[in-house]
Amino acid sequence: MGEVALVINIMPDDMEKFDAIKQQVMKKMKDDMGGIVKRLNISEKDIAFGMKAIVASVVIPDSDGGADKVEAKLSEIENVSSVEIVGMDRL
Repeated sequence: MGEVALVINIMPDDMEKFDAIKQQVMKKMKDDMGGIVKRLNISEKDIAFGMKAIVASVVIPDSDGGADKVEAKLSEIENVSSVEIVGMDRL
């Protein structure tokens, strides 16, 4: 079984809580995914008018529903407006 690299845009609904959301993203991916996250990289992307998105690059095993599980787990974070997988590549 191979691996899949996901690029996920996470939009906060409040920029004042941006850093707290970034910390929650790291915690959810490392602690709450049952060890399926092999690699994680967090960055920021300027959107407009001072708004930023959190961009998470995640490597997970290529299994049924893995990407959906990651997306669902990130959607649980408080003060997250939207979660969107914008890229998916097999490694």
